[in-house]
Amino acid sequence: MKTFLSIVVPVYNRAQLVPKAIASVLSQSLSHFELILVDDESTDNTVQVINTIDDPRIKLISLTENGGNAKARNVGWKASKGEWIVYLDSDDWFEPDYLENLSNNISEYPKADFFWTGVRFVNQNGKTIKEELWSPKEILPSSTFFDELRIGTNCGVAFKRDLLEQFNGFNEDFKASVDREFFLRISAKKKGLLIGKVLVNCLLGSHESVRKNYQSQFSAYSNLVQIYSKEIEATDSRKKWWYHKSMWLALYCSDFPQAKYFLKLTGYSLKSIFLFSIFSVFPLKVAKELHKKLA
Repeated sequence: MKTFLSIVVPVYNRAQLVPKAIASVLSQSLSHFELILVDDESTDNTVQVINTIDDPRIKLISLTENGGNAKARNVGWKASKGEWIVYLDSDDWFEPDYLENLSNNISEYPKADFFWTGVRFVNQNGKTIKEELWSPKEILPSSTFFDELRIGTNCGVAFKRDLLEQFNGFNEDFKASVDREFFLRISAKKKGLLIGKVLVNCLLGSHESVRKNYQSQFSAYSNLVQIYSKEIEATDSRKKWWYHKSMWLALYCSDFPQAKYFLKLTGYSLKSIFLFSIFSVFPLKVAKELHKKLA
């Protein structure tokens, strides 16, 4: 029998979106799995919607207080039975052969500790914006994720159970950039591989998302640059990237003192000076739009 897989979907106020995520799991070409949905105390009718879907492979866990997506992810894997834990965001959906491809790669690369796949970004009208197959510059394990990291739980990530146990899962002190923090922790010690197919669809739209909470993002990055100062300070390119990112998050939060602090840490790079100038001259909304266009 093939490796038993557990799919964990953290859910918060996703009554309109989570049915598509669930359907994409239940319609997989590989049917030997369990689907664990962890509701983070939704205030809409998410739980009622989930309960209308009848399938013995589904397990719903309802938290009694909102703990954030790190808490929900940890509750999910700890309640699971799988040898491998797969994460799916509640506003995304798998291609029908995602689990089959994952299972085949687990068999082909038994020394791998985690996998991710290519992702297709889709707007609310169903139009494909772009597809991305990302692989790091250096083979893992290494420190390469400090130079570039373009994967998260929206990229069909799957982890060996003992990896989650060894690293105590996700850091619940983080309310944003939870997956980035986790990948930074595991990348220097664990072997991760890209499955070279686009197997996940990621919805881009106006719905609420942790990625859009810039105050939480700024708090997370401020913590990360302190925790990993040694790794970040190892190269000039890392310093410029991390401090520039922290600077623009501070600017998005209208925190100019902190933005100036991180601008100084970039060594007053021209890119950072230019962006700081934009936010100094234009209203916040306009500056954000200009930044997104330039990025």
